[in-house]
Amino acid sequence: MNMFVGLGGIAACALLVAAAAGCQGEDDDAGSSEATSATTGSSDASTGAGSTGDAGTSAATGTSTSTGASTGESESDSGATSTDTDATGSDSDTDTTGGGEPARLWGRFESGGPITSCGMIKDDWSADDGPLMRMSLDLCGDDMAALAETIADNLDAVEARGGRALLILNQGINLPAGWLAQCETYALNSGNFTGDLCVPWDPNYQASLAAALSEHVGPAVAGHPALAAVYFTISTMTNGAEMHFRVLRDDFTAFPDEEAFTASYLAVMDAYQAAFDVPILFEAGHCIFDLPQADEADIDCETPLALYRHARDNYGVESVGLGLWNCAERFFHGPEAIEDHVRPLLEEATADGASMGCQTVGNFTEQPCRFSDPAVGDYGELMGMGKDAVCIPAGGDDAEAACVDTLRWFSGAEAQSATSVMVQGTWLESWSADTDPVDGIIATSDACREAVDQFKQPAP
Repeated sequence: MNMFVGLGGIAACALLVAAAAGCQGEDDDAGSSEATSATTGSSDASTGAGSTGDAGTSAATGTSTSTGASTGESESDSGATSTDTDATGSDSDTDTTGGGEPARLWGRFESGGPITSCGMIKDDWSADDGPLMRMSLDLCGDDMAALAETIADNLDAVEARGGRALLILNQGINLPAGWLAQCETYALNSGNFTGDLCVPWDPNYQASLAAALSEHVGPAVAGHPALAAVYFTISTMTNGAEMHFRVLRDDFTAFPDEEAFTASYLAVMDAYQAAFDVPILFEAGHCIFDLPQADEADIDCETPLALYRHARDNYGVESVGLGLWNCAERFFHGPEAIEDHVRPLLEEATADGASMGCQTVGNFTEQPCRFSDPAVGDYGELMGMGKDAVCIPAGGDDAEAACVDTLRWFSGAEAQSATSVMVQGTWLESWSADTDPVDGIIATSDACREAVDQFKQPAP
């Protein structure tokens, strides 16, 4: 049982919003929600980019579009997620300062490319503290023992370098064939995310997931010093990793009722908490059924809030953390911002002292314009469309300013807009372009480095 518990040129983006995934890249192939780098074409997102509601958001109009990732890996503009508590909850990895305050997860992690084949060892991260280790739940087909072995071997590789890792197993359309054969299915068709998934209230799906976690993955990683935290995922996640489900509620023909739908999320959280001895995190920068054409009343922000409260109340605030995989102040600067409806959850978790992680909406080094908004700041202008999109600097230090402003906002130090939600983040998941030891903004800017180091594990 888990006992522990993380703009000027924006008008161009507005003109190109219908086709420019580069505005935000939430639906790109980039891995975790980082879209593919416009300059290098490298995959930098940790869970797959691709949230239709966030990609290509126009700072001037507040509208947004997105392009789906063909692999179903990522749907939002964020990169990777990570936390900083080790499997035992020891003081070396958790902040236990402050009388009576909950232990918190800290760290500077990297959202790089995914593990794409069973048995693959990926050991190319360059962040200060370790990687966001991501793979699909069907990586080894129906062989959960092989999946568990792949995870353990990768954790061993992280430990050998003195690092720690966050683990995420993408669900959505990435479920083993044997599970799909036994559950009630729904055919997802959302951008490039097309395929069958199990409805999350199906008892066979829940039993298969619980068995995979508790009988295979959990035992294989129990007590592993390199495992900092595990992400909660569920089948109704468009890209398999983030909270959004890019389907209109009326089109989700399988929908039972609100109570049964929410109950399925709580049951899956219970399965995660039972299987692992580290904090369970979930992406919280989006709501469910959130599409530009959705009726406001149909957008479900209550289920994520109920999920957080369930974990906090039953397992302790140290056992749960929230990740923003569209981490940029422009999403949360007030009622006109497209993701500001998640504010109640963010404010409650902040008041509780819960751990909170930032997976940036783009990389600062090559894509500072993806952080631009008239209410927040001008970090460059987007030119071009899709993966060919590039940022045209408005000044010589746009990448540095985007880094400093964004991370100071996320840490709770200051906001660019007086109406922005204020959080107190504890861990960072950077794109590989930013963690590059030669060309990344973290290496080339002392000010960005200082901003990143706000998320370093505090001394005991």
